[in-house]
Amino acid sequence: MAALLDTGLGRAVVPKECEPPDDLAQRLSKALGIPVRVAHVQAAGPDDIPEAARTATEILRVTRACGLPPGLHRLEDVLLEFHLSRPDPSSHKIAALLDPVADRPELLETLRTHLAHQQDRRATATALGLHPNTVDNRLAKIGDQTGIELASPRGAALAIAALLLRDTQDTTAGGPSTRP
Repeated sequence: MAALLDTGLGRAVVPKECEPPDDLAQRLSKALGIPVRVAHVQAAGPDDIPEAARTATEILRVTRACGLPPGLHRLEDVLLEFHLSRPDPSSHKIAALLDPVADRPELLETLRTHLAHQQDRRATATALGLHPNTVDNRLAKIGDQTGIELASPRGAALAIAALLLRDTQDTTAGGPSTRP
Protein backbone atom coordinates (compact mmCIF):
# COMPACT_ATOMS: atom_id res chain seq x y z
CA MET A 1 0.00 0.00 0.00
CA ALA A 2 1.30 3.46 -0.88
CA ALA A 3 0.17 6.88 0.25
CA LEU A 4 1.07 10.42 -0.73
CA LEU A 5 0.87 13.21 1.87
CA ASP A 6 0.82 16.91 1.00
CA THR A 7 2.21 18.54 4.14
CA GLY A 8 1.31 22.07 3.01
CA LEU A 9 -2.44 21.56 3.20
CA GLY A 10 -2.47 18.21 4.96
CA ARG A 11 -3.90 16.31 1.99
CA ALA A 12 -3.39 12.58 1.78
CA VAL A 13 -3.97 10.47 -1.29
CA VAL A 14 -4.43 6.83 -0.44
CA PRO A 15 -5.56 3.81 -2.47
CA LYS A 16 -9.29 3.56 -3.05
CA GLU A 17 -9.59 0.38 -1.00
CA CYS A 18 -8.37 2.22 2.12
CA GLU A 19 -11.45 3.55 3.89
CA PRO A 20 -10.45 5.91 6.73
CA PRO A 21 -11.48 4.79 10.20
CA ASP A 22 -14.26 6.89 11.74
CA ASP A 23 -11.92 7.96 14.54
CA LEU A 24 -9.11 9.13 12.21
CA ALA A 25 -9.55 12.80 13.11
CA GLN A 26 -9.54 12.00 16.84
CA ARG A 27 -6.35 9.93 16.44
CA LEU A 28 -4.66 12.74 14.52
CA SER A 29 -5.86 15.31 17.06
CA LYS A 30 -4.40 13.25 19.89
CA ALA A 31 -1.10 12.74 18.08
CA LEU A 32 -0.75 16.39 17.06
CA GLY A 33 -2.25 17.96 20.18
CA ILE A 34 -4.63 20.15 18.16
CA PRO A 35 -8.17 19.70 16.82
CA VAL A 36 -8.12 18.18 13.32
CA ARG A 37 -10.71 18.22 10.56
CA VAL A 38 -10.56 15.53 7.88
CA ALA A 39 -12.57 15.48 4.66
CA HIS A 40 -12.94 12.15 2.90
CA VAL A 41 -13.58 12.29 -0.85
CA GLN A 42 -13.05 9.40 -3.24
CA ALA A 43 -11.57 9.94 -6.71
CA ALA A 44 -12.48 7.43 -9.41
CA GLY A 45 -8.99 7.57 -10.87
CA PRO A 46 -5.77 9.62 -10.97
CA ASP A 47 -7.30 12.24 -13.28
CA ASP A 48 -10.03 12.91 -10.71
CA ILE A 49 -7.67 13.62 -7.79
CA PRO A 50 -7.45 17.42 -8.31
CA GLU A 51 -11.25 17.76 -8.28
CA ALA A 52 -11.51 15.49 -5.23
CA ALA A 53 -8.91 17.67 -3.47
CA ARG A 54 -10.91 20.83 -4.28
CA THR A 55 -14.09 19.19 -3.01
CA ALA A 56 -12.34 18.13 0.21
CA THR A 57 -11.11 21.69 0.75
CA GLU A 58 -14.66 22.99 0.25
CA ILE A 59 -16.10 20.41 2.66
CA LEU A 60 -13.67 21.61 5.33
CA ARG A 61 -14.57 25.26 4.62
CA VAL A 62 -18.26 24.45 4.95
CA THR A 63 -17.77 22.55 8.22
CA ARG A 64 -15.87 25.53 9.67
CA ALA A 65 -18.44 28.04 8.41
CA CYS A 66 -21.28 25.98 9.90
CA GLY A 67 -19.52 25.68 13.25
CA LEU A 68 -19.31 21.89 13.04
CA PRO A 69 -16.75 20.34 15.33
CA PRO A 70 -13.44 18.94 14.11
CA GLY A 71 -13.68 15.34 12.96
CA LEU A 72 -14.10 13.20 9.86
CA HIS A 73 -16.49 14.77 7.35
CA ARG A 74 -17.86 13.51 4.05
CA LEU A 75 -19.83 15.42 1.42
CA GLU A 76 -22.96 13.56 2.52
CA ASP A 77 -22.54 15.08 6.00
CA VAL A 78 -22.82 18.65 4.66
CA LEU A 79 -24.67 18.12 1.38
CA LEU A 80 -27.27 20.86 1.86
CA GLU A 81 -24.77 23.33 3.28
CA PHE A 82 -22.32 22.58 0.45
CA HIS A 83 -25.04 23.29 -2.09
CA LEU A 84 -26.17 26.47 -0.34
CA SER A 85 -22.61 27.79 -0.31
CA ARG A 86 -22.21 27.72 -4.12
CA PRO A 87 -22.13 31.32 -5.40
CA ASP A 88 -24.66 32.43 -8.01
CA PRO A 89 -26.16 35.78 -9.09
CA SER A 90 -28.26 36.02 -5.90
CA SER A 91 -25.43 35.17 -3.50
CA HIS A 92 -24.45 38.73 -2.65
CA LYS A 93 -28.04 39.55 -1.68
CA ILE A 94 -28.31 36.53 0.59
CA ALA A 95 -24.92 37.22 2.19
CA ALA A 96 -25.94 40.86 2.69
CA LEU A 97 -28.86 39.80 4.91
CA LEU A 98 -26.34 39.65 7.77
CA ASP A 99 -24.76 43.04 7.01
CA PRO A 100 -26.70 44.76 9.84
CA VAL A 101 -24.84 42.58 12.38
CA ALA A 102 -21.53 42.22 10.51
CA ASP A 103 -19.77 44.49 13.00
CA ARG A 104 -20.93 42.32 15.91
CA PRO A 105 -18.80 39.14 15.79
CA GLU A 106 -20.38 37.86 18.99
CA LEU A 107 -23.79 37.88 17.31
CA LEU A 108 -22.51 36.04 14.24
CA GLU A 109 -20.73 33.47 16.40
CA THR A 110 -23.90 32.99 18.46
CA LEU A 111 -25.90 32.45 15.27
CA ARG A 112 -23.32 30.05 13.85
CA THR A 113 -23.18 28.07 17.10
CA HIS A 114 -26.96 28.06 17.47
CA LEU A 115 -27.40 26.63 13.98
CA ALA A 116 -24.60 24.09 14.52
CA HIS A 117 -26.43 22.89 17.66
CA GLN A 118 -29.74 22.42 15.81
CA GLN A 119 -31.16 25.62 17.32
CA ASP A 120 -30.93 24.25 20.86
CA ARG A 121 -30.53 27.35 23.03
CA ARG A 122 -29.18 25.44 26.03
CA ALA A 123 -26.57 23.61 23.93
CA THR A 124 -25.66 26.93 22.32
CA ALA A 125 -25.32 28.58 25.73
CA THR A 126 -23.14 25.75 27.02
CA ALA A 127 -20.91 25.83 23.92
CA LEU A 128 -20.43 29.59 24.22
CA GLY A 129 -20.22 29.73 28.01
CA LEU A 130 -23.30 31.94 28.22
CA HIS A 131 -26.63 31.94 30.03
CA PRO A 132 -29.51 30.69 27.80
CA ASN A 133 -31.22 34.08 28.21
CA THR A 134 -28.15 35.77 26.74
CA VAL A 135 -28.43 33.47 23.73
CA ASP A 136 -32.11 34.38 23.38
CA ASN A 137 -31.29 38.09 23.61
CA ARG A 138 -28.56 37.83 20.98
CA LEU A 139 -30.80 35.85 18.62
CA ALA A 140 -33.56 38.40 19.10
CA LYS A 141 -31.12 41.21 18.20
CA ILE A 142 -30.11 39.33 15.05
CA GLY A 143 -33.75 38.86 14.10
CA ASP A 144 -34.63 42.50 14.82
CA GLN A 145 -31.66 43.90 12.92
CA THR A 146 -31.76 41.54 9.91
CA GLY A 147 -35.45 40.79 9.58
CA ILE A 148 -34.67 37.05 9.48
CA GLU A 149 -37.18 35.00 11.47
CA LEU A 150 -34.68 32.53 12.93
CA ALA A 151 -37.31 30.28 14.52
CA SER A 152 -38.87 29.43 11.15
CA PRO A 153 -37.45 26.75 8.83
CA ARG A 154 -37.10 29.32 6.04
CA GLY A 155 -35.34 31.77 8.35
CA ALA A 156 -32.91 29.11 9.56
CA ALA A 157 -32.17 28.14 5.94
CA LEU A 158 -31.60 31.80 5.01
CA ALA A 159 -29.29 32.25 7.99
CA ILE A 160 -27.27 29.14 7.07
CA ALA A 161 -26.99 30.26 3.44
CA ALA A 162 -26.03 33.81 4.45
CA LEU A 163 -23.30 32.57 6.81
CA LEU A 164 -21.91 30.19 4.20
CA LEU A 165 -21.96 32.76 1.42
CA ARG A 166 -20.38 35.42 3.66
CA ASP A 167 -17.63 32.96 4.45
CA THR A 168 -17.20 32.23 0.73
CA GLN A 169 -16.94 35.95 -0.03
CA ASP A 170 -14.47 36.48 2.83
CA THR A 171 -12.34 33.58 1.66
CA THR A 172 -12.25 34.61 -2.00
CA ALA A 173 -11.83 38.33 -1.28
CA GLY A 174 -9.17 38.36 1.38
CA GLY A 175 -7.60 34.96 1.75
CA PRO A 176 -8.45 31.88 3.73
CA SER A 177 -10.87 31.91 6.61
CA THR A 178 -9.29 32.11 10.03
CA ARG A 179 -11.86 29.89 11.69
CA PRO A 180 -10.46 26.65 13.18
